[in-house]
Amino acid sequence: MSKKYIKIKENNAEFVKKMVKNDKNSQIFDENKRFFVPNAVLGMVKIEGEEHNHLVNVMRYKVGDEIILICNDDYDYFGTIVEVSKNYSLVEIKNKVLNKSNPSIDVTAFVAVNKREPMSLMIRMLSELGVSNFVPFTSKWTQAQDANEKLERFQKIADQSAKQCRRSKTLKIMEVRSLSEVCETFSEYDAVFFAYEKEDTLNLQTYFATHSQPLKKVAFIIGAVAGFDVDEAKKIVDSGAISISLGRRILKADTACVAIGSILMNSLKY
Repeated sequence: MSKKYIKIKENNAEFVKKMVKNDKNSQIFDENKRFFVPNAVLGMVKIEGEEHNHLVNVMRYKVGDEIILICNDDYDYFGTIVEVSKNYSLVEIKNKVLNKSNPSIDVTAFVAVNKREPMSLMIRMLSELGVSNFVPFTSKWTQAQDANEKLERFQKIADQSAKQCRRSKTLKIMEVRSLSEVCETFSEYDAVFFAYEKEDTLNLQTYFATHSQPLKKVAFIIGAVAGFDVDEAKKIVDSGAISISLGRRILKADTACVAIGSILMNSLKY
């Protein structure tokens, strides 16, 4: 790595930090101020590991700088760095504010695992769209069997996305399940929407125009590249899912996730 590149990187970090510090009312650079900790309370909080490295070596924050801590609860914790050492930083939390970007409705995405589809991209987009849980599952035509090995990486992607979209509660990445196990959970939801390419009557807009009951816990299920076979589709519907169309064109899994996530976010106002 050249000295010139290192200098440019340092200058960029200093620029971002100055913009945040000089304009406290601006939200443009808030994602650069947010750091995950296991627990946050009013008083002293220690930052360690990757978050400490990012704070000190990437963002170049120093004693006296103000940052925001999040810990998967309902609040943003505002504090000031009071100590920086080699292995940890200490932050004095002075205030906490209810986070306004967390989803108000529990939305779960059941997505078939597939090597050809960019699951990391799906996770980022679903996090931004306010989905609460991401459940990968296997079906007859899924192609990847090693998804469990990637769960830790997927969770890190979700955590980083939470910072970017200013959530304090991150999208939870769940363990891989079978389609049968997924279907067994449908009774736990107020509604489960099944994006099915052979459905040509009902879409989400029509559903919400004709159903006014409040929904607090919903889910949707997206298949792999090859979709579902007839028996799987029947099992999904028989288990209580509502078959819906996403339009006349066949969508890739990541596009389908964005489409259904966007419609749900707009319709349910979460």
